[in-house]
Amino acid sequence: MAFIGDIIGGYAAKQLGNYNQDLYNQKAAINDRNAEIKRRTFLQVDQPRIKAAQVRNQKEQFVKLLNSGVDASQVGDTPYLVMLDQSIEDTFDLVVANYNSKVAYDQELNNSLLMKAQGTAAKYKGDMAFRSGLAKGAGDIYMNKDTYKTLLG
Repeated sequence: MAFIGDIIGGYAAKQLGNYNQDLYNQKAAINDRNAEIKRRTFLQVDQPRIKAAQVRNQKEQFVKLLNSGVDASQVGDTPYLVMLDQSIEDTFDLVVANYNSKVAYDQELNNSLLMKAQGTAAKYKGDMAFRSGLAKGAGDIYMNKDTYKTLLG
């Protein structure tokens, strides 16, 4: 009567595989949602905050230069070059922050894809265990057909 355990074990493995796949898919959906939230937060909160801070710093720097008595309108002079250098640095900082946000977003999406793949693998593993349980049970019935003939009619 071992075939009954083989069939039930195979069915349980299939159910477990389906459950694990659902679990991995839910984790992947959470990762997708988190990636979207993080990216949107950067674009709607962090990026405007960084830009506002840079504009504020540029204005403060310009006022300090004017208070120093230096003519800041002359291209090629030190005050102009300092302001230009700061502008380039500010732009670079914003580009780096945007790049880091995009990389973090892509990593979250990659993690969710990996979780979906793990879910597919878990389902496949469960299906294979189910099929092998059925095959093992059928083999047991066939090998012991004389013993089980009363059960089989």
